[in-house]
Amino acid sequence: MLGTASEVLDLGRARRLFTPGMLRAMWLRDKGCTIPGCTAPPTWADAHHIIHWVDGGATSLLNGALLCGRHHTLAHQKGWTATATTSEVTWHL
Repeated sequence: MLGTASEVLDLGRARRLFTPGMLRAMWLRDKGCTIPGCTAPPTWADAHHIIHWVDGGATSLLNGALLCGRHHTLAHQKGWTATATTSEVTWHL
C-alpha cells in the first residue's frame, strides 16, 4: 500500500518500527490517541501495533493506531483489541 507521495504504508514483517511516512499517515487518520474520550494530540502519541509485532503482526497502517503513553501501556496490559481501516480505528473495549 502506498501513500500519496508513493511512501510505503505496509512493510509487512520486514521491519518492526513504523516509518516517518506511516506515522504521518496515522497522524492524519487518527488525529491523536484513538481511545474514545482521550484528547491527547498526535505529538503525545505512540504508534501501536494492533496485533503485536512479536505475535506476527505486520508493520502497516492497517495494523497501527496512535495511543498516548497511558493508553499504550493499558492496551498491552489488558490485551485490548482494535480494528483499523484507512479512515478510522475502532477499539473493542
